[in-house]
Amino acid sequence: MQTFTPKRSAFFARTGAITAVVLLALSGTVTAAHATCTPLGTWTGYVTRTDGDHPTKLQFKANGKVFVTNEQNTTTQGNWWSTGVNKFHYKFRGEKVYDENGAYFAYVDFDQDAVQSGPDNFTSSGPSTFFLADGTNLGTSDITFTMVRG
Repeated sequence: MQTFTPKRSAFFARTGAITAVVLLALSGTVTAAHATCTPLGTWTGYVTRTDGDHPTKLQFKANGKVFVTNEQNTTTQGNWWSTGVNKFHYKFRGEKVYDENGAYFAYVDFDQDAVQSGPDNFTSSGPSTFFLADGTNLGTSDITFTMVRG
């Protein structure tokens, strides 16, 4: 049977402390490498449609709600959910569109699949269907959002 002397105990204590520090440092590196982004917060950017780019603002809430404010300064509530690491889906139904005189004449439904390439930017794409106010479907086309946090 081997006996531990105070010198030997001190050596093992130091070795254990050094090992603990190294393991903590390594675990922090692994955690940072696997950190996920979240869309929560306010985003500005533009939506690209068949007629060009249009400024827009999105605000994602923790409760699964999302709000879009378009260039006509109307705000519509939608829903969002995570679809994987740094990926999410959001959709809106009934975003109102006004003519040049301010009269409501149409609405848009759209669905977007988004990929967050960093904590402060994402892009998304998906179908957008345009309806007249009476519900007449005018067609569907793909749109994309290019957004930055802030």
